[in-house]
Amino acid sequence: MQTPKGKTISLEVPRKKSPATPRTRQLKTPGAETDCVSPIPASRTPKDRSPKVTERRSPRSPATERAQKKRPSRISELESQLAQLQEDLKKAKEQLNSSESWKRRAQQEAEDTKKQLLTMSAKLEESQQQLMELSSSEDVRVQELRKISHGRDKVWESELEAVQKQHSIDSAALASAMNETQRLKTQLDMVVESEASQTKHVESVHAELQGLRLELTETLSLVEKMKIELSDTRESEAQALELASKTQKQLEEANATADMLQGDDVKAMEVYKSLSLELEQSRAQEKSLEELVSKLQADLANINEKMVKNPTGDVQVSHESVENEETKQLNAEMNLLNLEVGQLRSSLEATEARYQEEYIQSTLQIRSAYEQVERTKLESGQREARLETELKKAKNNIEELRANLMDKETELQGISEENEELTLKVEKNKPGERESELAIGAEEVRA
Repeated sequence: MQTPKGKTISLEVPRKKSPATPRTRQLKTPGAETDCVSPIPASRTPKDRSPKVTERRSPRSPATERAQKKRPSRISELESQLAQLQEDLKKAKEQLNSSESWKRRAQQEAEDTKKQLLTMSAKLEESQQQLMELSSSEDVRVQELRKISHGRDKVWESELEAVQKQHSIDSAALASAMNETQRLKTQLDMVVESEASQTKHVESVHAELQGLRLELTETLSLVEKMKIELSDTRESEAQALELASKTQKQLEEANATADMLQGDDVKAMEVYKSLSLELEQSRAQEKSLEELVSKLQADLANINEKMVKNPTGDVQVSHESVENEETKQLNAEMNLLNLEVGQLRSSLEATEARYQEEYIQSTLQIRSAYEQVERTKLESGQREARLETELKKAKNNIEELRANLMDKETELQGISEENEELTLKVEKNKPGERESELAIGAEEVRA
């Protein structure tokens, strides 16, 4: 009977090739963009703009710098966790292979033990047959064969005890193999839990990316709003300049009318008073318009200053395309990361299914080996009982032969010389048979 060969469990996890230099996505810092943007709005500011405004630079955004520092570190941390997961799976594979070799060795030892029991049983039956044949011939020969059989029985009993001890050792080895298999299953469960925590970490990274996208959308809407406000301010400035021009024309016309009316005193005074009043009103209106123009210019300067501070201002429309490109790059990286995590999850699921199948097969094989050992023990016990019964029968027959010996003494005297010759032959063959049996037994124990 052949014991089923244990399958070699192989856990293969697709290794993620990490590049020589990890690809990290760098977001442009507000300070760097401001340095390249600031000369353009400075060239578009009005002539009477303060020099302090043109020389000021926008500070760096702390939120952008923190996001820039977090992303590469989290990606590198994710890659290191994936590498650790692959290393754990490799160790689990080695431990499963070691457990499988222990199981195969225990099965082979059980098979060898069964063969030894069969060989010993055949030899015991052969010894019993020889004893029965020799007991029917004569008493002296029976005595010699009895001694030989008794010595052989002791040897077989000692060898049987050794085989039983080997059985207990094999059982302990099988129990150890089962414990090792259970430990490897526990380690695989830990690997699965680690993969679940890795998936949660990836989901948190995805949520952060979504938050960054929302922040980018809000920034773009703020830029659009500032563009609209700048356009309204420019329109208000044009209207104020047009009103100032009209007022200046009215003032010139009033001065001309005053010159024309200087010839008439009364009318001139009245006209002069009227014109003076109108002039004062015009000057007040001009002053208010000048204040409005100054306010509009200050507002325009403030808006330009805000645009200088904001890295995505109107003066750099190309930043929108750059940010859109960065958003696309973020989406591509996130999709690639989700694809890699999905491949790892599917690989781990396939590995777990394969491990479950191999574990079930290993359990069935170990259970079969246990059942085989139990059957072997039961058969050995039955054979021992049968041999003991046969030995008792042989002893009874020997006693009967001894009782009949006195009756056959007269008959045995005639053939005593022949018995002596036979005894000498048996004594000569006995050492050779014993040596050959010991050599066969030693070879079987080595096997």
